[in-house]
Amino acid sequence: MKRFLYTRPKPGGLLARAGLLAALVAVSVGSVIDPGTTAAAGLNDKLQHVLAFALLGLLSCAAMPERARWRWVLPVLLGYGLLIECVQWWLPWREFSVLDLVADLVGLVVVLGALERWQSSRDEGRA
Repeated sequence: MKRFLYTRPKPGGLLARAGLLAALVAVSVGSVIDPGTTAAAGLNDKLQHVLAFALLGLLSCAAMPERARWRWVLPVLLGYGLLIECVQWWLPWREFSVLDLVADLVGLVVVLGALERWQSSRDEGRA
């Protein structure tokens, strides 16, 4: 863990880390406010989850070392999704939903799988 926190970011890594922080704040705020007051109120809730966690996964991979994708990004962001659902359990205008966690997982798996495929095709091109 110490190596992860103190590694020099890759080119663009600082920008990706700033984007990740901004996305985490936006998702956190959007998860606790009244859903009728958000700009995405007309968008399907599960689609919002897929898109939000795909973005978080993409930004996390851009900000972190390549080899940590499945080992670190997936469980941490799924834990974050579970935390959001636990907070929503206590809010009268929100509710806990296992299907939201499934949508979070779908967004992460799609992005992480696409990045792995892209990385392996890029590595094959170098060989």
